[in-house]
Amino acid sequence: MQREIEKDFFLRNGFAYSTDQFDPEKVIITPSVYEVIRVINGIPLFWEAHLDRMQQSLSLLGYDISLEPARIHAQLHQLIQKNHVSDHNIKVLMNHLDEEQPTLYLFFITSYYPSKRQLEQGVPVIRIAAERENPKAKVIATKFREPIQKAIREAGVYEALLINGADEITEGSRSNFFVVKNGQFYTSPSQKVLEGVTRKTVLSLLDRLGYPCIEQPISQKLIESADGLFLTGTSPGVLPISQVDQQAFPSAHVKEIQEIQGLYHHFVKTYIAINGPSHTGY
Repeated sequence: MQREIEKDFFLRNGFAYSTDQFDPEKVIITPSVYEVIRVINGIPLFWEAHLDRMQQSLSLLGYDISLEPARIHAQLHQLIQKNHVSDHNIKVLMNHLDEEQPTLYLFFITSYYPSKRQLEQGVPVIRIAAERENPKAKVIATKFREPIQKAIREAGVYEALLINGADEITEGSRSNFFVVKNGQFYTSPSQKVLEGVTRKTVLSLLDRLGYPCIEQPISQKLIESADGLFLTGTSPGVLPISQVDQQAFPSAHVKEIQEIQGLYHHFVKTYIAINGPSHTGY
């Protein structure tokens, strides 16, 4: 299997170990719940919301396990400082959920971020027939992810949009998905997707901008007649889509998408400033 861990040290139950001692087989056992948290300027971005969702994933799987957010927050900073990292993604993963003491891993993973050109011009995507078994819980699902990642690599695109049994676009394989048409924003209903932390932030910011967002099933017809489309996610932030299969979209030039992209960027900068070293005590 592909080794995704990076940097020099990882944490297991709060103790630091060399990544040479990391066994990737230990973190693909099921059930496992996880989150990926982006680190910017040494600050774990929106860590509170990520741990809230991880707690929700545990509850959805029927586990009465408390994550102790303050303890994990301290471990995030421990890992960042131990590896002298400023900007990268951390995976927070918990497994052995049926045991008295579950195992908690924190480790840096291979991270890909959109280039300046991609943020300004958009990225190509494909459509693929696939549905998450339990879209509300973020769990390790290797059999689900591997064929999708293979299709993305073979097509040479950034992401794959998932089509459900009703021929609706629900979300991306590792992102959420929005449509803009005639100044109106659309996205799939929350109960049908893995509610991304960035998605929730964008919905809040759209409300602040005064743009309504309708949560409804996204038909193929709506996409094909859209003014623009964009993805949201931990790594991409707000990322315009330039092409779906063979159809091109001028998404990066749509005023409403430019506005939400700019506001999200400002929101992240503000969060980093507020949670910087002088405010966190780290």
